[in-house]
Amino acid sequence: METNHKSITLIDGNSLMFRSYYATSYTGNLMKNRDGVYTNALFGFCNMVNRLLTEEVDYAFVAFDAGKKTFRHQQYADYKGTRKPLPEELRMQIPLIKEYLDILKVKRAESLEFEGDDLIASVARLSMEDFEEIRVITGDRDLLQLVNEKITVCLTKKGIGELDEYNAVNFKEKTGMTPEQVVEYKAIVGDASDNLPGVKGVGEVTALKLLDEYGNLDAIYQNLDKLTPRVRSAFEKSREMAYRCRYLATLKLDIKLDFEALDLRIKKYDVDALIAFFQKMEFNAFLKKLNQQKIVPLSSTVTIIDDPKAKLEEWLKEDAYVNLESFGPSYYQGQFLGISFVASQKQLFFTAETVLGNPALKKYLENPKFKKKTFDFKAMKVVLARVGINLQGVTDDFMLAAYLINPAFGSDDIKKAMDNFCANSLAFYDNIYGANTKMKIPPTEIYAKYSVDKGLLLRNLDHEIHEKLEQIDVMDLYQTELQLAGVLAEMEQNGLLIDLEELEINGKEMTAKAENIQEDIYFIAGEEFNINSPKQLGEILFEKLHLPHGKKNKTGYSTNVDILDKLAKDYVIAREILEYRTYTKLISTYINGIRDLADKDHFIHPLYKQALTMTGRLSSVEPNIQNMPIRSEEGEVIREFFISRWQEGVIMSADYSQIELRVLAHMANDPVMIEAFAQSVDFHTQTAAILNDIQANQVTKEMRRVAKAINFGIIYGMSAWGLSEAINISQYDANVYINKYFYTYQRTKAFLDEIVANAKKDGYTKTIFNRRRYIPEATSDNATLRNFGDRTAMNAPIQGSAADIIKVAMNRISQRM
Repeated sequence: METNHKSITLIDGNSLMFRSYYATSYTGNLMKNRDGVYTNALFGFCNMVNRLLTEEVDYAFVAFDAGKKTFRHQQYADYKGTRKPLPEELRMQIPLIKEYLDILKVKRAESLEFEGDDLIASVARLSMEDFEEIRVITGDRDLLQLVNEKITVCLTKKGIGELDEYNAVNFKEKTGMTPEQVVEYKAIVGDASDNLPGVKGVGEVTALKLLDEYGNLDAIYQNLDKLTPRVRSAFEKSREMAYRCRYLATLKLDIKLDFEALDLRIKKYDVDALIAFFQKMEFNAFLKKLNQQKIVPLSSTVTIIDDPKAKLEEWLKEDAYVNLESFGPSYYQGQFLGISFVASQKQLFFTAETVLGNPALKKYLENPKFKKKTFDFKAMKVVLARVGINLQGVTDDFMLAAYLINPAFGSDDIKKAMDNFCANSLAFYDNIYGANTKMKIPPTEIYAKYSVDKGLLLRNLDHEIHEKLEQIDVMDLYQTELQLAGVLAEMEQNGLLIDLEELEINGKEMTAKAENIQEDIYFIAGEEFNINSPKQLGEILFEKLHLPHGKKNKTGYSTNVDILDKLAKDYVIAREILEYRTYTKLISTYINGIRDLADKDHFIHPLYKQALTMTGRLSSVEPNIQNMPIRSEEGEVIREFFISRWQEGVIMSADYSQIELRVLAHMANDPVMIEAFAQSVDFHTQTAAILNDIQANQVTKEMRRVAKAINFGIIYGMSAWGLSEAINISQYDANVYINKYFYTYQRTKAFLDEIVANAKKDGYTKTIFNRRRYIPEATSDNATLRNFGDRTAMNAPIQGSAADIIKVAMNRISQRM
């Protein structure tokens, strides 16, 4: 029969899935989306399949193991007996991987009786007549036995990024045997991953030599008298196991399938379904590629105004959707390109030159009577303030609105945020301007149309978004956030003055101290090495110096702070390394970091993120001024670099004392807690006295420290194990403390139980101001995720309410000042 089709790709789904998972899981930092669903294996799998299924691939098939015992287990009870259970974080991704393939219209299959490898082998045999080339993608060397003049097996290596091809031409050179000898080889050397022992005492070199001379297992046993006594004895003792291993290693080529090879043609898939899937998983890299292929403009016509002297009064007489256009890594450091204006019958774009030089436009932007709706009011206000325009009259910021509807929608990327409400054709920022080193400003008509498209999208979604804000009763909170955006804009524009001279002096002192500590470490170690290299440091500590607590993983010994803290009690070098890390961190993050961010007037301008955290708390970047060190003498020095812009001025700090505990007392309506705060007693001291059955004046510093850890641990849903680790006591003692705590603050216990139950019932928690946090983990089948959901449910209303109160306070302070 004449072959009509060029190629088919057969994919070992389990192999790709495992490699994708373990390529990143060893770091302990697994990808997951805002819903708490782990996605690292899925992301790697999608990435690999995207590469494999190019436009030239018309036929494909993916095989999976069903996860059950197959015929091989019936033949050998210990088959794969040494394999560890599937990690739960991977197990929960398997249905998503299969869903992805279904969206792509790629045929997949699994069998209760056979393994995925057997399915691939049978499909490969079935494809021999219809295809010129059959490509098998796997990380499993068992499939090498399939190689022939048509079948090429590609083994994944270096995670999932590269493929090593084995074909009829190079096979012997690469392996030292023929494809037919793969099962013979496994019969002799076994396979540790499948728990096949093979012939004990015979290694790889001897096996290859014997196969080269005799060809197969049968011939070797027919010529035992020609082997050395040791090797002959090994084969005699393992005859039954050798033949069993060969049988178990041999793939099935004759499985009855319910499809033909030509049925495996990839059908046209639904792009919108794939986009929706990637949005749910938050795979923005893939979304950008899809978006690049499919950009349908929202706008029909755009009028570009590039004349500062243009007569605009007649055009600027109504409310509008107004959006900023800027180019660069951030709006503060970026280049201002212009503003779009979308009103009833107008789709305008004003270039930067027009905005800067047209009095009518400036008057409109500063007039509070004209309502303006935008996305990221704060960014727009800051950029316009820098060019002398005081933006007024902004009544809507859809970035903040999306964030209040669901904090998982929080993003300063309009495309990403609005995709949560509807599939839309707005381009990604990167599709317009490029990314990283490839960023460049496109022609004016491109970014003008993009900017107008933003306004059209906001207009289309305006009614729906307002309905949802009303529905969840957060309009008052929305007004608080809008007002705060203006306050934060002023803070960003004003910036913080840095004493650069003092910073440089202290930087040199810290560098000198770090260098001295480095020399001490080299002296103790007896050699110079890269202290910042975990691999080299681990080898010095645990192999050369033979220190205890050495835990070796895939990349070497762990030298994290927990390990070093344990060692620091008894070993000087560990204390020195911790101190060295403290200084190098201060130098790189704060000394150098602050200096690099300072402008010509010695000001830094941190950006305050208003729609980022899941609880409503503010965060900051460039730099993160909320994370300035305070617990050390050196940390205090860092804070002294921030000075008043006035010679006799001061920097004022305002905060609430123990606000989260006060919020807990209020929300739980706990009489014991409320009384303590009403009497202005030290709450941590009171808790310590209760836990230790003593008077408040008998409480020691250590007792208060433990009580403080318990008070705040309760807010974060800390378990007995977590508390025992935090304050270095036994789990039993931690349990006693927690039970005693809840016996005293009984209403608090009831309240925490109540909000966890409500989170499971409703799917979310609420703050005093109705800010929601959705917690899908609370009802997860995965115990680890479910426990995380419970802890989150306990914490979110308290931390979120505290954040809301502080935002109200910031607005009031701003008004007073």
